[in-house]
Amino acid sequence: MKNTIDLHQWLFEIPLDDVRAENYEDKGGPKEPCICCGKKVPNPKYSVHLLTNGNLISSAEDFDNSQGFFPIGATCRKKLPNNFYFVDP
Repeated sequence: MKNTIDLHQWLFEIPLDDVRAENYEDKGGPKEPCICCGKKVPNPKYSVHLLTNGNLISSAEDFDNSQGFFPIGATCRKKLPNNFYFVDP
């Protein structure tokens, strides 16, 4: 008998509000700002996966309740566990 692991049991979520700056303000513009602090990210290298429930998820898999991937700045990336940000190609 083969051991199988349900990968979904290892998914974790963090509320975006727990990592978002209190003074966050999306000022709009041609490029999306950092989803955590609202500052411009001139050359995005990292992103986070946001769900419709307002949580970041530790998976790059597609989910029905996914809002997609949003850029995050290098400074804000350091505030997240390694499995909650993704390196953009």
